[in-house]
Amino acid sequence: MFSKIGYCLFSIFCTFFVGSIFSQTIESEFSFATNFEVRPTFVEGSNPYFVNAGKWIYVGKTADFDEPGIYFYDTVSKQKIYKAIPLESYYQAHTADFLGQIETKGKRLPLTVYEFLFYEEANGRAGFVLENKAKSSKAKKYFYVGWDLNSNSIDVVEPIYEIPEEDKKSFAQSSYIGYSAKDQSSYFTFAVDADLKDDESEDVSAYIYKIQNQNLTKLKEYRSKFYPYTPDFHPESNQIVIAAYAEAFQNRNPQGYLFQLDSNTFQSFSIPSVPYGICFSKDGKSLYMAAADTGEVRVYNTTNLSDVKKSKWGTHGHKLGFWKDGELVWVRNSGLHIYDPKTLKQKKVIPTKKFYKNHVNVSGSAFVPFQKLLLRNILEDPKGGASNRVLVAE
Repeated sequence: MFSKIGYCLFSIFCTFFVGSIFSQTIESEFSFATNFEVRPTFVEGSNPYFVNAGKWIYVGKTADFDEPGIYFYDTVSKQKIYKAIPLESYYQAHTADFLGQIETKGKRLPLTVYEFLFYEEANGRAGFVLENKAKSSKAKKYFYVGWDLNSNSIDVVEPIYEIPEEDKKSFAQSSYIGYSAKDQSSYFTFAVDADLKDDESEDVSAYIYKIQNQNLTKLKEYRSKFYPYTPDFHPESNQIVIAAYAEAFQNRNPQGYLFQLDSNTFQSFSIPSVPYGICFSKDGKSLYMAAADTGEVRVYNTTNLSDVKKSKWGTHGHKLGFWKDGELVWVRNSGLHIYDPKTLKQKKVIPTKKFYKNHVNVSGSAFVPFQKLLLRNILEDPKGGASNRVLVAE
């Protein structure tokens, strides 16, 4: 039996231990539900991410039938911010470049913000991928659009791809890769599958683009069995990694690609299934990948991709990243599972029930590497928007 002194010491130890496990600060919290009744409308995005030097979070856009616009959450002022995109004025001055016309009912413009890419006040630039489709046609055009924030005008519209009227099988997809503050450049992928029902042939044409100021450059074109998936960018070492989605039972042998921009080296390599977790080490010498369906984790040496270390973590993870030095976080529905990046041994767990009362699915969580984590639960309020917490490790 414990003495009173022993019990007190034990209580103090437990208090200290629990405090060290749950050592993080909730910087801010917010939730915005899709709302078609207000003007401008708000459609919640499924993959929010940090923009504007990490101060803002892209959270969604307006509905197709409304004026083109995008929404952010300001982590400093704790306010939702709306920015209207001056697309209609550009369209009216350049109608011959686009399919379709302005409609009086339903969707007004034949233009859709297909993939928002970046918004940076420091250099006064924003950009996105635009889809153009006429109401009475199946033909589609895709453009990169550059937005001058200082003059609030569209000053770059570059064609990317066109799907003709007679093509009934092709489907296009675009993904944001990342932004480099040091050279004020943004990167994204654009890919077209010639036949979505065909899993065997290498009929995905994929492209990697770089945007710097008003210049769009196609850096790479390649063929694959897979759409580019969960890409990531390491700005310090100028490396891009692109994964592919395949579930373990499909036995499709998914391939990833490492693109080292400084040497223009593009390498393919074997990756785990359902790679929801992807991140680089701080120096860019290690690349981590974690599989959501099997829990497998791999660490690749980026100078020699055949040098791979493997381990087994838990399943149902949705994001992998560092929120501070020495703490690699596998964000799972059950909790924030924190690992030593060298040994791959688990150091501690912060249960998601610490932040949420109901069911938990952390899909759409995001990191500012080595700074903070946006923890997102899409099930906290089934009738409302996702419940978001911005966490900073102490």
